[in-house]
Amino acid sequence: MKTVTTRIPETDEDVLSELEEEMSADRSEVLRRLIKQGLTDWRKEKALEEFREHNVTLRKAAEIADVTYVEMLSLVAEEGIDVGYTTEDLERDLDRI
Repeated sequence: MKTVTTRIPETDEDVLSELEEEMSADRSEVLRRLIKQGLTDWRKEKALEEFREHNVTLRKAAEIADVTYVEMLSLVAEEGIDVGYTTEDLERDLDRI
């Protein structure tokens, strides 16, 4: 594991102390969890933004977000982003089967 040092505002330190108690974990563990969650959220937001702007495909967005294709479909639907696949497209595809 890599060691990283940073400065934080005192108010954030107070919140970290609360989280340490709540999570029954030491400061390092709390920070690792928060960083991991932050990076996970950031990857999803970036993938959604890139997909919304038509810069990447849905499959590539899933790779960026580090989620499955189906999970990415759900994220896109939650954000109300059009995937370009209509109900008519689905019915046509089902008729072909």
